[in-house]
Amino acid sequence: MSGHPHTVHIPPPERLGAGRYPVMLGLAGVSVVGLLLCALGIVVDHQQFAYSWFFAFYYFFTIALGAFFYVTLHFACDSDWTVLARRVWENMLQLFPVFAILFIPLLWPDLRDVLWKWMGNATYDDHERVVRSLWLNYPFFYFRYAGYFAYFILAGFWFRRMSVRQDEDGSPVYTRRMHDHSYLALVIFGLAQTFLGNDWLSNLDWKWASSLFGVYNFAVIAQAGLAGGIVVIALYRRAGYLLTMNHEHFYLMGKLLFGFTIFWGYVAFGQYLLIWYANIPDETIFYNDHNRGYWIYFTYFLATGKFIFPAIYLLAQDNKKSLRALAFIAGWILFMHAFELYWFIMPFAHMNTVLPSWMDFVAWITVGSILAFFYIFIAARRSLFPSRDPRLVECLTITN
Repeated sequence: MSGHPHTVHIPPPERLGAGRYPVMLGLAGVSVVGLLLCALGIVVDHQQFAYSWFFAFYYFFTIALGAFFYVTLHFACDSDWTVLARRVWENMLQLFPVFAILFIPLLWPDLRDVLWKWMGNATYDDHERVVRSLWLNYPFFYFRYAGYFAYFILAGFWFRRMSVRQDEDGSPVYTRRMHDHSYLALVIFGLAQTFLGNDWLSNLDWKWASSLFGVYNFAVIAQAGLAGGIVVIALYRRAGYLLTMNHEHFYLMGKLLFGFTIFWGYVAFGQYLLIWYANIPDETIFYNDHNRGYWIYFTYFLATGKFIFPAIYLLAQDNKKSLRALAFIAGWILFMHAFELYWFIMPFAHMNTVLPSWMDFVAWITVGSILAFFYIFIAARRSLFPSRDPRLVECLTITN
């Protein structure tokens, strides 16, 4: 709901200042050192490195997918309160070419066959492999990889380009175009995230089946993407940018984060409940492995840390209206996002121990530094918010 006072101060466009250069220089240095350590990791233990690199890649990739979802959702719903925050997610859309490059090491046979064992260990006389060979074959796998990134790169560039062009003349035509294309973009997004989630994450155990995995993967993406945007906004505010955002915007983001936290808990528990109730070997194999030994305590902590604690925390209005409190829980959710992916991925790498490898930290920091460097570079080229969006006034005067 928006109010309309007689005089509304329209803030001028904001650009990142010269203070970004030392940060970018530091990130570049960390990236170079990280890449050198990753090369060492490949030599020392390429099997562990494959899982570590994939863990880091998928962590940040899901946040970028969440950004795509929120940008298209904004235009599909003709939202006004998200205008000031939208450019934070739009800038993430231009990282998809970087993600496409970061995925290339996983296509190297020595790493690829470690992750997706249907490529390496499965033989052509394996009955299940033959049955699924129409989908599980090398050419089609590479074709799908190219298709996923082609779509997200082109669609992401188009949405951000339309938004940036609107900064120049303020024409509402761009808003209408993005609105008209957002419905199809959301449909394709839903299909793409489902298929790539199954191709890359679920197929770490290619014999496992779950009819709810696509929805589960979306819940992970939606929660992580929103939390990532809130943390970036908090960093901007701390640096003196986006000060026109107020507790009304934070409260709405907090409510949305609360909603997707509940949604994640519902889907994650629903998937477990349906698999437990059906008791089909092809489905129960995943939870049998992930609840074995000390990994069962990871499951307990995941349910508590990613659902129960954030849900209770976000019930309080004050925690949603305060950016500091909201940024804290968003940061916590991002930590639990890493914890969840570690719980999901690493039992395939080392079932007998829950302790992380040094490569897990090195890969995560390296991928994160590379992406942060390019994000700052992209964000610095344009205004940090859509400065001539037709709904900017409604966003500035939003009330709950």
